[in-house]
Amino acid sequence: MFWKYTRFEAKLVTHNRKIWFVSAFLMLFFLLFFMYYQQDEPPSLVEQKRVEKGTVYSTFDYLDNLRHDVPEVAEVYDHMTEISSLVNFQVWYIGQGDDSEQYIENGLEANELRLKVHELGNEGIPDHLIMSREDILKDTALLQYIKDKDLPIESDSFATNHYYTKAIHAISGLLFLVIVLIAGNELLVYEQRHRTIMRGFPIAFLKKVSSKVSIHFVLVYTFLLLGFVIGSMYVAEKFNAGEFSFPVLIYKNEGYVAVSTQEYLLYIFLGFALVTVFLLFLSILLNMLFKNAFANILVGLSIYLLPDLFMAAGFKATFFHPLKYIDIANVLSGDLAVELGNRSIDYGNAMISLGGMTILLIGVIYAINRFTYIRVPKDAPLEKAF
Repeated sequence: MFWKYTRFEAKLVTHNRKIWFVSAFLMLFFLLFFMYYQQDEPPSLVEQKRVEKGTVYSTFDYLDNLRHDVPEVAEVYDHMTEISSLVNFQVWYIGQGDDSEQYIENGLEANELRLKVHELGNEGIPDHLIMSREDILKDTALLQYIKDKDLPIESDSFATNHYYTKAIHAISGLLFLVIVLIAGNELLVYEQRHRTIMRGFPIAFLKKVSSKVSIHFVLVYTFLLLGFVIGSMYVAEKFNAGEFSFPVLIYKNEGYVAVSTQEYLLYIFLGFALVTVFLLFLSILLNMLFKNAFANILVGLSIYLLPDLFMAAGFKATFFHPLKYIDIANVLSGDLAVELGNRSIDYGNAMISLGGMTILLIGVIYAINRFTYIRVPKDAPLEKAF
């Protein structure tokens, strides 16, 4: 009976224009994003290093006047002098010098000196010229990965990563939340409006829920993957960015590590899968509580924004942080940990939390349905379930 009900539910979904609109949006999102984003070419590593060299030179204007009077500033000045020399050599090695190995060694040494400058409190350096500790650790992890894997410094996959990560961050979080909430805003509401059709299926409520969630998950996730493939083909053709050897940085165990692009995409789309399942079960619960398709979206958005509202009011509200794990791209990059000031937020903890919250939702859905069943009068058995 479960499969008969699932086939029937699938036929209903195929006649739902809203679902096809959501599917078309997912299928075209990456392509349209890359078409819009095509003029924003990523700066080459040489250009990045030249900007970094200019930043280092600018610090001397502030340090030179203080280093004779303040011992800490004098020590910072000495470190910055060494950093300046190393960065200059990096510009040479990545350009005319063509020595990737020495470029990496100089970069690792420069980052060690930057961390020492941080230990000295960045005395004498204005805030806008300070390289954050997170950026230093990211650069170190990237260089160490390139060194261990013996990768070329200038690589086409550097551009590939740039476009892919930008697109994934654009759809992750609030936008993906709205998409899934729209797709699932009538999971139960539609059935409530067509009770005479649905009563012919003698199937347990949780099996009905599982069938609905499965069908909507397959549709949303399939078109998400299809859209990414279409966008990838466009990027490879238009920008000549179809190579994946260059690493991507992720946040793990309160630190940054570099992983291959394939591994990064695997983490991302596993995360999207779990987020989709969680949001569909959340839609089921909201349909049960409010019996209104619009309330599903409004309440879902309100729940997601709770941590931001508490932070704006001056409360850290760590208990609500798992609600932000829906933004799986920012979880993986470590940006969410920095934004919320919670260093324990990483991919592993987020996946465990999302899985736990999904199980909790299923338990609440079962309990509410069971309570509704118990309260139904015996002379009206047909009205007992949704």
